[in-house]
This record gives sequence, structure tokens and C-alpha cells, in this order.
Amino acid sequence: MTNKRTYSEIALVFITIIWGWGFPITKLAINNGFGPNTIMVGRFLIATILLGLIYIKRLIKIDKRYLIYGSITGLFLFFGFYFQTLGSVYTTASKNGFITQLNIVFVPLLYFIFFKKKVDYYNIISVFVAVVGMFVLTYSRDEFSGFNIGDFYTLLCAVFVAFNVVTGSYYQKKYDFDPAVFIFVNIGVSVILSIIFMLFTESLPDISIVQYWPLLFLGVLNTGLGFLVQGYALKYSLPTRVSLIVTLESVIAAIGALIILNESWTINIVFGGLLIIGAVLISEMKPFSKRKQKT
Repeated sequence: MTNKRTYSEIALVFITIIWGWGFPITKLAINNGFGPNTIMVGRFLIATILLGLIYIKRLIKIDKRYLIYGSITGLFLFFGFYFQTLGSVYTTASKNGFITQLNIVFVPLLYFIFFKKKVDYYNIISVFVAVVGMFVLTYSRDEFSGFNIGDFYTLLCAVFVAFNVVTGSYYQKKYDFDPAVFIFVNIGVSVILSIIFMLFTESLPDISIVQYWPLLFLGVLNTGLGFLVQGYALKYSLPTRVSLIVTLESVIAAIGALIILNESWTINIVFGGLLIIGAVLISEMKPFSKRKQKT
């Protein structure tokens, strides 16, 4: 079990690097002429096909409960990715990556609101630090105009992703769902909604086939392989350890934006991003410390 946990966490570090690079690559896809919904269709359709082939023998488990609760969670998943992609149109890849990390801070708050799980001082402090980080990250001298519509869309992304995590965890535990099958339904719902949105709002850009490579990257590695590895990591490792590893995503996003898009690192981005990562660590380290003391 120890070896499996180690290997799954090493794989998750690799996937976190891929997820971080996904932010500037999404921005690159937008620069190539793809609309947000078209990018969504590309990544989710490819991921659905990939996971369908991998889990084909287990999909027979899909029944009414999988469809109902998987659709609810899939709806949150869709809007999380939708607002993240839409946000990347109007804000930088670095800020898009940093603000998305706020979803981990929102999770304990949602648990308190819906399941009456007590919010302690660690949760309160983490939210405060995250808000300060948002302020520093988006501040500009011109009357806070640094907080643009793209930042707002990305903040909505963080909220919907948090809802996806909370509802997904709740339904899987309550009904003992197979995580692989449940995730497949989630992604399937997302690809259907993405196609509907795309048909009514966008069309394919007039570009060469070579310029489609960002969609292939996002579909195969960022979404399909990413969900697969995360599922195994959650099975063999502690959720808190997984969350701590995933916080590296925003840092990789900023590094990728610097390398791929030549985005400059301002003092606001560096210190604001560090504060948001700090808020995530405060939120996640508390339960991990409790488990360590208990052990």
C-alpha cells in the first residue's frame, strides 16, 4: 500500500505540472481563435472517449442514481471549467491559475452551510488570507481596476469547482458509487452541455490542423489523464496530501505563462499568489495536523 501511495503521489505531482501548464495552453488556444465553448467541447469530448475506452467494462454499472447525481455534480463541473475558460479570455494565465485555487478554501465553508460542519479558526483565517491575496493580486493604482471581468469569471469558477467537490464527495460516500463510473458521467454531462453552448454561440476557427494541438493536450493529458490519476491518488493517499500537492498547480501556471506567453511577473502577482497558496495551505494543513496528532 505504501508503494502504491508513493507512486500515485509522484504521478499526481506530474499531473499537477500538466494542470498548471493547462492555463497558458488554454490561453494559447484562445489566441489561435478557439472560443471558450469550443475549447470545452474539445477537452471533454476527448476525455470522454479516453475514459470510456479505459473503463468500458465498468460502465455497465451506470443506473438511474448515477445519471441523476452524476448530472448534478457534472453541472457544477461544467460551469467550473466554463467560467475558468471564459475568464482566461479576459485575464492573464497567471491570475487565472492563482484565483482558481480559491476553490479549496471555499470547500469547508460549503460543508458548513449545507452539512453544518463547524468552521473553525483555521477556516476563518484561510478565507481572510485568501481575500487579502485576491486584493493584492488584482490591485492597481487606478481605483482597483485591476480586478477585471476575467478575474470575476475565474472567481465564479472557483465557487462552482468547490460545489463540484462537495457534492461529488457527498454522493459517492452516500451511495457508494464507483469513482471511475461517477467521474465518467460527470464528464459526459459536461461534454453535452459544452456542445449545446458551442452550437448556439461559436463556430470553429479557420486555422490549420496543427493549431488544434492545444485541444488535444487539454483533452488527453489535462482532463482525461488528470482525472484518472487524481482518482487513484485519492484512493491510495490522504485527501489532504492530495490537496497540498495540487496547490502547486497555480505556481506552475505562472511559470508556464512566463515561458509560453511571455507574461511578466509583477510584484502583485508574486505576493498575491503566495498569499492565496498560503490560504490553501492553512485550510488544508489543519485536518492533516489533527490526523498526525491522532496517529
